[in-house]
Amino acid sequence: MNSCLKFLALVCISVFFGSILRAQEDSLPGPQSAPDWYKQVLRSSEALTSYSSEDIEKKIKWKWEFIGPNIQPEELNPGGRAIPAYAVNRGNGTGRINYLYVHPKDNNKVWACSPTGGIWYTRNGGRNWLIGGADALPISGVSSVAVNNAKPRQWVISTGDGDDQFMFTDGLWRTTNGGKHYENINGSDPSTALPFRTDRSTTFISEVVCKPDDFNFLIVASSNGLWVCENAAETTKRKFLQGLLGKKKTSQRWKRVAEGQFYDIEIIPHPTAGDNIMVAAGEKLVISYDGGLTWETMEQPQLENVDKFKFVRMSIEYSLALPYFLYVAVTCSERPVMSAIGDASLQLFDLKTKEWSVIRSLNRDVTNVIPTRARAFAVSPVKPSHLLLANVQPINLSVDGGKTFSKVEKNQMHDDLHHIEFTGDGKTVWAAHDGGVSVSYDEGMHWQSMDKGIGAANVFGVSTSQTKELQIAFGGYDTGGNLLRENKWWHVSWGDGFETITSPSNPDVIFTTMQNGLIQASTNGKSFDEGRSANSRSEWHTFIRMHPTDHNTIYCGGARLMRSNDLGKKWENIFDCKSQDSTLLTVYKYYLSATHREVMYVYVLDEETKVNPQIWRTKNLCEEDPTKIVWEKLAYLPLTGWLSSIEVDDTNADKFWLLYNRPEADGKFWYYDGKRFNDQSFNLNGSKCEAMIKQSGDEQRLYVGGNYGVFTKTKNETEWTLMKGLPGTYIKSFDINYVTNKLIVGTFGRGIWQCNLLQPK
Repeated sequence: MNSCLKFLALVCISVFFGSILRAQEDSLPGPQSAPDWYKQVLRSSEALTSYSSEDIEKKIKWKWEFIGPNIQPEELNPGGRAIPAYAVNRGNGTGRINYLYVHPKDNNKVWACSPTGGIWYTRNGGRNWLIGGADALPISGVSSVAVNNAKPRQWVISTGDGDDQFMFTDGLWRTTNGGKHYENINGSDPSTALPFRTDRSTTFISEVVCKPDDFNFLIVASSNGLWVCENAAETTKRKFLQGLLGKKKTSQRWKRVAEGQFYDIEIIPHPTAGDNIMVAAGEKLVISYDGGLTWETMEQPQLENVDKFKFVRMSIEYSLALPYFLYVAVTCSERPVMSAIGDASLQLFDLKTKEWSVIRSLNRDVTNVIPTRARAFAVSPVKPSHLLLANVQPINLSVDGGKTFSKVEKNQMHDDLHHIEFTGDGKTVWAAHDGGVSVSYDEGMHWQSMDKGIGAANVFGVSTSQTKELQIAFGGYDTGGNLLRENKWWHVSWGDGFETITSPSNPDVIFTTMQNGLIQASTNGKSFDEGRSANSRSEWHTFIRMHPTDHNTIYCGGARLMRSNDLGKKWENIFDCKSQDSTLLTVYKYYLSATHREVMYVYVLDEETKVNPQIWRTKNLCEEDPTKIVWEKLAYLPLTGWLSSIEVDDTNADKFWLLYNRPEADGKFWYYDGKRFNDQSFNLNGSKCEAMIKQSGDEQRLYVGGNYGVFTKTKNETEWTLMKGLPGTYIKSFDINYVTNKLIVGTFGRGIWQCNLLQPK
């Protein structure tokens, strides 16, 4: 009797606390703390930091403000020189989206994943999108999402970039309340945990899916194999109950069911039997006919030029109207790089006989499909002969099962498609691309942008005007030059956008760049059709700067460092790589000083390695005759490897700070005192830093940005302070508005942010 009473008491207590947990679930403030072993692994994998303690935060409250864009910028002067007619609507967008999930029973519910930015979802068919809470995670980028269809506020995300590998992963996180709170589900037992990082390799996750009727069962396609977990939905409440009953806590248990590199997973309802057919594809095709209990590797399809193109990638799709058959886009390349040229074919796999049949080659008649990146591929669920295939431009349509394709419509959406998804009725189609999300309501024939609320811009360079009114220009990865002016976002030049200039003395003077040295300019803040290219033989990333005190003078890097004293109308060569040293390749970046106006530091790459830097310096930069500018090479550098930035000490032009782009805890940040380099990395630890700026003033405050956020310190401080609050993505660029005292930050995946400058003590 006493045992029964104890049991009833435990039940009552568990019900009581369970109701409390349910009530609190939606109000949890942020991600749950990860286990200690997990934190340690994350630190070693460049994914999480220990910078959350109060002694390092110094109890400073940072208030970050998101600037945008989170709506597609409107084309400025479409059809002109900066945005030619053939490029209209192909270059503007909110940012790169690689993955979509559409609720099978409610077409209004869609999830969109940015591998460098995060996750967004819509409840009204894309009229507006809500942020899915990944900003609070150590890595905000999301490569895919698995949704509990019965309870769509519950989902699991895979972090990082599993396709192009721009961002590391820290595994899987689950939310039960629409992204307000996340819990890591990699597993706490190393023997059964999902290994996203080992001593030898990094694992990238391409896709996570769950059984349609069982959110407890997850499958993960990764660069380190195919993984299955059968207790993925274990909740905090279950753990709490187990504790009350005296049972040991358990965690998610993962099992690798196939080795190799996988990208794609499909769960196909079995036409007759009860178990679903589960298919995973990548460098091989593996299938489970018993609901995921056992897996079998299929024979490889018929391939041409196997000896030359050894690296295989398969993308899979199926139609409910064609049971037992699987469409497979098979792509091959010389190297394991998804944008390399190779062979591609469309094939059909018979799930009954396990036999392959070739439908056609994809190397011809399918415009702009890079063979080794054929992910944007979909089959209508109601018309198995209706296929959509795309990569760059345009979408290609087949109505005969892939035998022939035709171009759908030019300029229908942004370039570079990554994912196409039909809704269950086969009429509505969603597309994810480097500019955001688009939708078609007529089976893919016509498209419109549908990404209001998505703030996933991949920002390279950013510049701001010195005005009270907020004005910002930035160059975006695959979204060109963009301008925020008069509270509206404009797309001002197309292509890959890199560096920008906004004149400190005239906000109407703005420059944007494209790849390979192309420069567009505006002198009225409204039209960008003034080509001001320097013929510098620039690399892909075009680097431009304005002189900090002479605002008529601008510079452009490349094999020749060019100078213009009239805002780009005429150019002259001030540093020729081959003339200085026959081994030099290109002036990659260069750095100026407002205090020392005659000084420039130049970062040069050599011909042989193309990565190891040299630094050259001049102290008579403003010499009218460019042939009289004297350059000297610094005798040595503390390390080899990529440099991120240089800032010159205001007190002495021979002294400067040097920032390396490296994950190691030491050797990241150096101060050159005129005689020797001093390592001042201090507590930057594993942060991989890519940007630096110095705030003017007696303190000479420095800001450094990397994959952990923004750090700051003054010249004389011996510890960095993390300015907490930014999403977990890379910081690529800075600028400062001294009129409003704001630090402007460009992130690679979450657009542009600002916060208050630190004022002198």
